[in-house]
Amino acid sequence: MSKIERIFISIDMEGISSIVDGKETNSRENAYSYGRKLMAGDLNAAVEGALEAGVKEIVAADAHGGKRNLLPEDVHEAVKLMRGTPRPFSMMTGINEEFDAALYVGYHAMKGTMHGILSHTISGGTVDGVFINGTEMGEFGLNAALAGWYNVPSIFLSGDKAATDEAERFVPGMTTATVKWAASRSSATCLHPNKSRKLIRQKVKEAIEGNKRMIFSVNEPVNVKMKFARASMCDTASLMPSFDRLDGRTINGEFEDYPTATNALRAAIYLAGAA
Repeated sequence: MSKIERIFISIDMEGISSIVDGKETNSRENAYSYGRKLMAGDLNAAVEGALEAGVKEIVAADAHGGKRNLLPEDVHEAVKLMRGTPRPFSMMTGINEEFDAALYVGYHAMKGTMHGILSHTISGGTVDGVFINGTEMGEFGLNAALAGWYNVPSIFLSGDKAATDEAERFVPGMTTATVKWAASRSSATCLHPNKSRKLIRQKVKEAIEGNKRMIFSVNEPVNVKMKFARASMCDTASLMPSFDRLDGRTINGEFEDYPTATNALRAAIYLAGAA
């Protein structure tokens, strides 16, 4: 098995160590400054584990909200940082067939998950559910499938227990790091940040040095079904010629390949959100 030397990291915020409240992930709130500090800490821990395992190149995509959460000066200098929005593939901008593995830091579970910290799917106020070929997927499943389209295995994820359980359902045997256990959507028992970072560093190193490299992919052509929070959102999203409207809050579309489906999905959500 070839050595992993080039990795792609997608880093979200809700699953970051010790974060439990939306104020800590919202750039308009005072608590956000601490949340982004925690976010950099988790990313740097993953980077340190990767470097210890012999990785030569690391690209990280800031994948939360406006995607300018990480202050470049706070990020390990080994990282090439993708920041800003809008951009193609959103949380996975930069992924391609040249990477040896994809890793996910600070991820959360899909909308409606019981005991999932800040659980949602892409846009919690807009999206009620996303179904790919009939299977409901959250952000991890959607993003791992895109990595898989490029033949890149998804080998590691950190987040709350609901998120790591979800990842292991889609990619059995993948390495995960659980940093908090939810009591409700906005409360959890959390590891100390230092212990979380130590765990992330160790587990990333194990994932890269190990032989569990399962590629998650979906069959093509791809069926995409989305249910929105309100009918007015569906009014707008259904204007896209790629989708048909199934009912008051649901659209459905067929796409030849997964990257096209990914961008159509995101475009529909942007339109719906504008409503």
